[in-house]
Amino acid sequence: MIDLTERKKRRKQREATKRGPIGAPPGQLVADPRAVASRLTAIGIGGGATRRLADCSLEEALALRESCGKLWLDCTGLADVELVRRIGEAFGLHPLTLEDVVNTDQRPKCEAYQDYAFVVLRMLSGGEESEQLSLFFGDGFVVTFQERPGDAFGPVRTRIDKGAPRLHEGGADYLAYALIDAVVDAYFPPVDGQGQRLDAVEDEILADAGAVDIADLHGMRREMFVMRRYLRPTRDALGVLLRLDRPFLADETKVYFGDVQDHCDQLVDLNDTYRETASGLIELQMTLSAARTNEVINLLTIVSAIFIPLSFLAGIWGMNFNPEISAWNMPLTQSPYGYPVALAIMAAVAGGLLLFFRRKRWI
Repeated sequence: MIDLTERKKRRKQREATKRGPIGAPPGQLVADPRAVASRLTAIGIGGGATRRLADCSLEEALALRESCGKLWLDCTGLADVELVRRIGEAFGLHPLTLEDVVNTDQRPKCEAYQDYAFVVLRMLSGGEESEQLSLFFGDGFVVTFQERPGDAFGPVRTRIDKGAPRLHEGGADYLAYALIDAVVDAYFPPVDGQGQRLDAVEDEILADAGAVDIADLHGMRREMFVMRRYLRPTRDALGVLLRLDRPFLADETKVYFGDVQDHCDQLVDLNDTYRETASGLIELQMTLSAARTNEVINLLTIVSAIFIPLSFLAGIWGMNFNPEISAWNMPLTQSPYGYPVALAIMAAVAGGLLLFFRRKRWI
């Protein structure tokens, strides 16, 4: 559960998101001062072999593309906007798409150009932390831009190193599919974790509504709204890829993208269900808390109703009248059994009221 301090911190980070100056010409790249230093990793695939270059230069990566035929260039960190611009020039990427790369508050989307497709996703890089992933793929190349180290591509790299036939024999579009599929699949553990947390919270509420903090439930629902903001446009972006008619995207690969969209649909449905469940638990917690308060109020009301006549009788017998002056003055004050008789009358009144409340089913 994310505490309030962490939420405030993230809110300030969102407010401090670096954008280009107002009125700036389109395609201008402005580095975020909080951005991580840029580093390149290139993986060349071709001829049944794999070559990997870590912390390489752009020139070394382009040479690897020439020798291997298929290249995955991964840029981690967006501090070096000049490097981003050079990558765009080398692969023929539109300046507006590069502007979306460095402005990391983009909505998940897919844009199709003549020679490549541009996909923006929110990638869960650890726990519930997310970052923007910008992915380009065309004929023989895949270029990815990440905000910081740490991603969901470990299984894809392992498959490439082990010589997975489809990744080696397929085109760059299949490699792009594998990367997008890894990003979408990374949502399943946190979404499933939300369901498990809701089950646990429901059990706690039914056991003791007061043991659950309403702020925690609102925090969970807020996290689900964030997931919804990521997943729904991701599903729409995949729909754009499925309708895309370009030579660099094979019809066979579209079948795999359709499978990813099915996974995304499943995530959207689960998230919506859990969000409604969280809303229901909030209402249940408030209802049970109100019912518990009403029970306390009812108990106090019954106790007060019983003691009101008893206090009246005690007040009557407590008045200082002299029975020697008149026989009509306070009775039983001079009787040797006055005290027990008075207590008996009070007990009878209390018992009668309890019996009356019981028959009325008020208790």
